[in-house]
Amino acid sequence: MKKFLVLICVLASATLGFTQGVTSGSLAGVVTDPTGVLLRGATVEAELLTTGALYKTTTDASGRFKIVHMRVGGPYQATVSIEGLKTQEVGNLFVSLGEVTNISVTMSLEAAHGEVEVVGSSVLISPSKLGAGSNVSQEVLESMPTMSRGFEDFARTNPMIMVQPDREDGPSVISVAGRNNRYNNIQIDGAVNNDLFGLAASGSPGGQSETTPISMDSIQELQLVIAPFDVRQGGFSGGGINAITRSGTNELHGSVYSFFRNDSMIGDGPDDFPTLGEYEDLNYGFRLGGPIAKDKVFYFVNADFSRRDTPTGWSIDGSTGEAFANGTLGEEAQRFQSIMAGYGHDIGGFNEFTRNTDSDKLFARVDFNLGMNHKMTVRHNWVDADNVRLYPGEQTYNFPAYAYNFTNTTNSTVFQLDSIFGDDKFNQFRVTYQTIKDRRAPGSVFPRVSVTDLDENSHGFVTGAERYSTHNSLDQTIIEFTDDFTFFMGDHELVLGTHNEIFKFKNLFIENGFGSYEFFSLDDLEAGTANRYYYTYPADDEPYDQFNAYQLGFYVGDTWRLADNLNIILGLRLDIPKFPDSPNYNPEVEELFGYRTDVVPDGNELWSPRLGFNWDITGQGKKQLRGGVGVFSGRSPYVWISNNYARTGLEQVSISAYGDIPFEPDPFNQPTEIPGAQTSTTEVNLIDPDFKFPQVTRFNLAYDQELPWWGIVASIEAVFADSQSEILYKNLNLVQTGTAFDGRPYYERVSDDYSGAYFLTNTAGGQQKNVSVKLERRFSGGFWGYVSYAWGDSQVVNEGNSSRASSNWRYMETADPNNMVLSRSDYEVRHRYNAMLSYRFNSSSEWATTVTAFYNHQSGRPYSVLAYSSGYSLNGDDYRYNDLFYVPASEDEVIIQGGTWEQLEAFISMTGLDKYRGQIAPRNASKGPWRHELDLKVAQNIPVGYGNLEATFEIANLTNLFDSDAGHIRYVPFGNVQAVRYAGDQPDSGLPIYQLRYAVSNPEEYPLFEIDQVRSRWRAKIGLRWSF
Repeated sequence: MKKFLVLICVLASATLGFTQGVTSGSLAGVVTDPTGVLLRGATVEAELLTTGALYKTTTDASGRFKIVHMRVGGPYQATVSIEGLKTQEVGNLFVSLGEVTNISVTMSLEAAHGEVEVVGSSVLISPSKLGAGSNVSQEVLESMPTMSRGFEDFARTNPMIMVQPDREDGPSVISVAGRNNRYNNIQIDGAVNNDLFGLAASGSPGGQSETTPISMDSIQELQLVIAPFDVRQGGFSGGGINAITRSGTNELHGSVYSFFRNDSMIGDGPDDFPTLGEYEDLNYGFRLGGPIAKDKVFYFVNADFSRRDTPTGWSIDGSTGEAFANGTLGEEAQRFQSIMAGYGHDIGGFNEFTRNTDSDKLFARVDFNLGMNHKMTVRHNWVDADNVRLYPGEQTYNFPAYAYNFTNTTNSTVFQLDSIFGDDKFNQFRVTYQTIKDRRAPGSVFPRVSVTDLDENSHGFVTGAERYSTHNSLDQTIIEFTDDFTFFMGDHELVLGTHNEIFKFKNLFIENGFGSYEFFSLDDLEAGTANRYYYTYPADDEPYDQFNAYQLGFYVGDTWRLADNLNIILGLRLDIPKFPDSPNYNPEVEELFGYRTDVVPDGNELWSPRLGFNWDITGQGKKQLRGGVGVFSGRSPYVWISNNYARTGLEQVSISAYGDIPFEPDPFNQPTEIPGAQTSTTEVNLIDPDFKFPQVTRFNLAYDQELPWWGIVASIEAVFADSQSEILYKNLNLVQTGTAFDGRPYYERVSDDYSGAYFLTNTAGGQQKNVSVKLERRFSGGFWGYVSYAWGDSQVVNEGNSSRASSNWRYMETADPNNMVLSRSDYEVRHRYNAMLSYRFNSSSEWATTVTAFYNHQSGRPYSVLAYSSGYSLNGDDYRYNDLFYVPASEDEVIIQGGTWEQLEAFISMTGLDKYRGQIAPRNASKGPWRHELDLKVAQNIPVGYGNLEATFEIANLTNLFDSDAGHIRYVPFGNVQAVRYAGDQPDSGLPIYQLRYAVSNPEEYPLFEIDQVRSRWRAKIGLRWSF
């Protein structure tokens, strides 16, 4: 193995590398003489007219040429010359990200008059299209309606990519082909731009601060990849988003822009919708690019600023926002405020709270043309963001004092050198240095106080320090190196590369650091007697969790032109995650559970062979069959590994106490011993030494055909994925001691000294199936667009939706938490209809108008139906929100309380659980309502004295503007609903007692589905941009 690694390093010039995707495009073609004979030795020069950048090569024995690592964009002019024939010029050529622009040149005996336009095949039908994916061009970036001005809006253009809100008015998550969004890879200019640690739902740096990783005004083009068989693409088992940034040219260009929206530009909704509080969103900035030295050095800069104030959507009395508990708990809120004031704490009032989200972004790039053979780029991206969070909800009202604050500062620098050696050797070298600093702080320095069961529906209040924010910070340092060496041998294009990512993490996370108390009533709170108490404190003077990691990678690939109309791509990729630091050793844990705490997986190899093909069936670029099979290896969020460094049982002491517990309001004087209370001290995290990062094998088959009308291309594509290694969590501190009334296992703790021993290992369970049909017309004559349909089926064993080991285990709805089975994934969207149409009116006029519409109609997200017991957990695992519901076969199987059998029958039918009568319903067996959205953007050009002014009007959820009952987005909070409470067995009959929850017994007042109060209304945005 060592000899193999040394060989690869030598072949790649001993340069460390980074394999994620490409940052450039290619130009290829064939040159013939007037009689059709292939010409060897013809000189091909390509010039990027905007910068004077030159690329040069010669044709091979088959008359073919290819230039790689070309800057994306255009126009290019290609000049073809050979002794004895007249020079030909091919103009108006454009190069797209990750794609090949093909031309065919026939030389002439006579001089060409001006430029000779040679049009290659459509990029939708191209020999370079070797896998599932799509591009988002600059025309789409500039014309598509976008409220967020983030990657997620443009990712929606791929039918296999689903964008879902993480929560009401929160950031959206991007799921690719039915996979967890944490398994995606985002890169900008070839540099990884993920939230590698894995704390943000958006999957990008600064995601917890609800900012985007870069301004869209800095982006030139996007590439969306699902199953690329090019081994340079990696780092994901979900999907990849590759972005490249703008650069300067020989001409001075720039723009100043501003976009604005507020609560007056949001619809009222139907009569039962609450009134929104004050909302304002302002985004402004500028970009500028031009020459430093003509044809040699160029610059581009962008500054972008965002200020957003967002109401939480809830208040105690409903004066703005929705009334908590239908406004029935006003007196209780007053009493709660009075009691807390007596303890010296201000809860912050009863009015709707406004969250502040601010971000500043600065981007700078310099490009150098270092002669014919070398091009160099240096760029830097800086992001500074601040976000105040508070999310009251249907069940629990979080008072303003419970708000918490996220701040993020990201610095990312990239250096890239593209070189040409001779006619057939190319090299791309890249190095990245990135620092990410995240801070999370509570809004108040006071113990967390929760009061539950304020009414028959168990509504509650919360105030004090948010439990996860008392001591929480993260510093990340990321260094990457890249070198891709490409050379040609006959009909083969060979790539050798190597890839290293080096990480340094410093994490502080102590939950409940000021103490957390739960009270069952306001009387208990006033008396100072809590029922539950949680507190964590560091066991020594070094509370930070620090460790290093790096990932080695090597790859070799071959694109083989087997025939003029058949390309084969094959390659092999090897990734090796390394963790050189060992966690602390706790001998007591090994004695109890059989695993050492100081062992982490180190050097477990991830092999990724790939094979793809592209067959131009007629040889005329009109019909193509493409596909392949390959293994894709992604990262696990590094927080899943970090948990094993921070939770050996030696770093922190965590107290969980139950019983009559005295309340201590001093956050710095929390009790570490609770006499007479049942107490468990801490949790431990363990990991299988053979654990591997997620891997999937994907099978892809697609057919594309150009139709005889308007340049439309029809495509049908299938992507099937089979999991090779997925995550699986178990709690080793549980042992089965019996069975519950419905046959599910019942557990008890192995040791009361530990709240849990969470073990991370692998399972091979999991699969995703996706099929799409698409009709598309590329931008031409001012008109472009597409319509598509996608079908998906996604199955998973363990979702991995959280950053914590305990949460990844307990938040999986299941009948047996230590023997999870295959179930429908949270990320499945069974049906999706998608369309976008754009037309530029008066395209040749200075007063051109562009109208773009985007439509999305998709089936609802799946959800689970649960039960819980009066003993807190139905199966003894100490958690009440993961126990799947046993569906009675008939009325005589259960005793109904708090409602009627007819109400339960209606609920079972409405949630689609009839087929599971007499058994425990599977996870995610029910489906939410369909959703549809129609977004519109109108851009009007207005000529001014110097430059051009563009006024834009955008509206999301347009149908709601005309019908207040249309365009509503309904969902089940947290993806599950509790149907019944198991209250034990009736003594006489021995039958289980089902106490109906309010979603079953009173669905009119407490409907199953909540409505997204912001996205369910029409929302407008106006903008102005002056460009020159």
